[in-house]
Amino acid sequence: MSHNGKRLLKVEGLVKKFGGFRALNGVSIDVCEKRIVGLAGPNGSGKTTLINVISGVYKPDGGSVEFDGKSIYRSPSHKIVHSGVNRTFQIPRPLAGLTVWDNVRLAAVYGCCEADKREIIRKALEIVQLDGLKDFISGGLTFAQQKLLGLATALATRPRLLLVDEIAAGLSHQELDWIAQMLLRISQTGVAMIVVEHHLGFIDTLTSDVVVMNAGANLFRGSIHEAAQNEEVVEVFLGR
Repeated sequence: MSHNGKRLLKVEGLVKKFGGFRALNGVSIDVCEKRIVGLAGPNGSGKTTLINVISGVYKPDGGSVEFDGKSIYRSPSHKIVHSGVNRTFQIPRPLAGLTVWDNVRLAAVYGCCEADKREIIRKALEIVQLDGLKDFISGGLTFAQQKLLGLATALATRPRLLLVDEIAAGLSHQELDWIAQMLLRISQTGVAMIVVEHHLGFIDTLTSDVVVMNAGANLFRGSIHEAAQNEEVVEVFLGR
């Protein structure tokens, strides 16, 4: 499908094996600057594994990963962060004994080269609306607030591409709308995103561009509208 802008991420033929099991079997995806791409598929389709490989949590077994024209294939996570790619996690992982501010400060110190760290931390907390809780111990935050803290922590490394892994899971409808607006605000600051989500409805609030995976491989790429009318996609999601 057609894309606007310069291609930022290019993943081709990505393979990841766990023993004899191929969790990723030749997956390809690309993202242009400042664009949001939805990544959907049933549980076990390989979505989170793909995010883990792109972000350096897992080492791939084949294929290629390029960011901004340079290979990040098999690079360690910290180098990938420094190159401009960061991610959130399905289950929030704050440093529970530290304040909200200090969680984000650690990310800024280790993940960002810019001099004015305080301003970066302040902006990251402001965009996710946690600036009023900056002195709060992060272990006492609600589940939704911990997800927002994970977003702020990723933003503090100044990514050009943000990999958002099932941020909607476990949230109420009201919280979903709130998170969707947050992601759209982040996108408007010029950050490109891959948003991993089981539900097409949530992706539809963010972007019309969706990649659907099944059994570790690409099944479909196109608009949400086209996906809803594609027989293979409907079968995978609805089992009919």
